[in-house]
Amino acid sequence: MQNRSRFLAISLVVFLSLGIFAVAGYAAEDQSMQAGKTAIMEGAKKMMEGNKMIMDIAAKKGMKDADFTAAEKMMTDGYAMVTKGESMMTGSTMDEGKKMVGKGTKMMLDAQIMTTAAVNKKGISSDCMNASELCAYGEYKIKEGGLDWFFGGATGY
Repeated sequence: MQNRSRFLAISLVVFLSLGIFAVAGYAAEDQSMQAGKTAIMEGAKKMMEGNKMIMDIAAKKGMKDADFTAAEKMMTDGYAMVTKGESMMTGSTMDEGKKMVGKGTKMMLDAQIMTTAAVNKKGISSDCMNASELCAYGEYKIKEGGLDWFFGGATGY
């Protein structure tokens, strides 16, 4: 009888220990995912602000170009996808929201490459220096958030 009680007690301790470690693991994963999501959203906002500044500078200089228009549309669509995906990242739509955020950030990064190419082509790089730096910071935050998101706090959170 005493062996059975001892076995049950040991089993209970092991079971509870595993449960505690599992909960702690999920909490750490969730914390790094939240940090990644926050960094991605901050980066997306900064990149959108920088892109808007570049488009305003080009408009003031009277530069209407298909490259600028396409890049602006892609950036706007990507940002809309990121914000919609972020709002969907709860409960049963978590995976779908993550995919939307991933696609949206890729669109934004591709749009930024297009914008930079158009700025260089038009020769207004020096006028757009501050906006380009803001976009570069946004790109950095998006990539940093992606690392946190996919690798669980790789950037030191």
